[in-house]
Amino acid sequence: MSKLRKLRLNLTIVNTAVLIGLLIFCTVFIYLSLNMSSDSDIANSLEIYCAQLAGNLDYLEATDKNASQWDETRTSFQVFNDGLAKNNTSYVVWNEKMEVVDSSKQSIIEDAQLLNLIKRYASEHHDDYWVVNYQKEDQKAKICTYPVLTKNGELKTIQVIKNMNGEISSMNNTLNMLILMVIIGGVISVVCGYLLSGHSLMPVEESMDRQQEFLANASHELRTPIAVIRTNLEVVQGDPEGTVKSQEEWLRNAYEETRRMQQIVEDLMFLARADAGEVHGMPEPVDMVFLSQEVIERMLPVAAQKQIMLDWDMPDHPLVIMGDESQLTQLLIIFIDNAIKYSNSGTEIRIIGELVGRQVNLRIKDQGIGIAPQDQDKIFNRFYRVDKARSRAEGGTGLGLSIAQWIVQKHKGVLSVESEEGNGTTMTVTFPLAEQTNGDDEHEGNAI
Repeated sequence: MSKLRKLRLNLTIVNTAVLIGLLIFCTVFIYLSLNMSSDSDIANSLEIYCAQLAGNLDYLEATDKNASQWDETRTSFQVFNDGLAKNNTSYVVWNEKMEVVDSSKQSIIEDAQLLNLIKRYASEHHDDYWVVNYQKEDQKAKICTYPVLTKNGELKTIQVIKNMNGEISSMNNTLNMLILMVIIGGVISVVCGYLLSGHSLMPVEESMDRQQEFLANASHELRTPIAVIRTNLEVVQGDPEGTVKSQEEWLRNAYEETRRMQQIVEDLMFLARADAGEVHGMPEPVDMVFLSQEVIERMLPVAAQKQIMLDWDMPDHPLVIMGDESQLTQLLIIFIDNAIKYSNSGTEIRIIGELVGRQVNLRIKDQGIGIAPQDQDKIFNRFYRVDKARSRAEGGTGLGLSIAQWIVQKHKGVLSVESEEGNGTTMTVTFPLAEQTNGDDEHEGNAI
């Protein structure tokens, strides 16, 4: 169990590491994408502002102040400036002598710094728009420098400055949200991973528990016949003068126990192969009316030893199902043999068959000792016996009903039990009726 707990922990760690890795990758990718997209959009906006500002200034200079359009043009230019201000954007216009001829009131960069950028623009031979990032202490901005030749032939340099503190704060908030999502995702991953890994390992844990219980029960069941055989043979060995005739009782006891042990081993091997998926069968149409009659004829001598009557109550028409005949024969033998073992002399066992809709119902009804309600859900467990002493005396292994249940499930049937202590037991098996086909059976050659 410690290995399972360690495996569960490892699965949780691996799942969490993978999920957190994906979350971090997505976070970095989203953040960089948003940052690059924001930088690109702001740079494009600054270039547009520069072009619009150049056009407005050029139009203002070309418009006579005494003309009727002057007020309208000036008002339009003021609206443009107000829009820039609302967007935390300012501008500065320089003439050829590097003198400021126009600027916004809220410019956040010193003129000397802006002038240095103009000199760099000229010395580095930039073309058209030049957008750079500016940072000084806590002040961050993006500046677009754009030289323009007016209609009057005068060279002017326009600089548009975008205050980036708001955008950077917004990006930081986005990053914090993404980091918080990673942390929450990591916590959820740890919790869910631990719960889900525990849930996924439950079948393994249950299988290991069943295996350990199975091995313990098998060891216990095999220990008893081995002890009996050894004890009887020690009696024989302790009388070196005895003959085979005189030791017949002890040898017979040992022989019967070897037969019982052989049956246990065969049943264990069958269940082991069944659990491993190695027990197959060839499906074919099987008439349960005819098959049950054959099985009863085989079991008549066994029932006669206890003076038990086997009654056969079947319809006149066939009850055909698809299945493996040998496994279905084994199923009926198990049920009838169990009924004989747990029935008293002079009682009756009835095998009843009927067609209900598209299903074949088989009932094996005895007048035996019955099964207590608390035991009815356990009788299909391996090595479980209602009456252990009686079962051993009758040669039972405690595996028959487990094999029967497997056969029923393999044939897509349903198995149920009705019983009352002292008033007998009825085992009911329901199988789907075989589909009627013309010619060769279409299922032939497919394993169950």
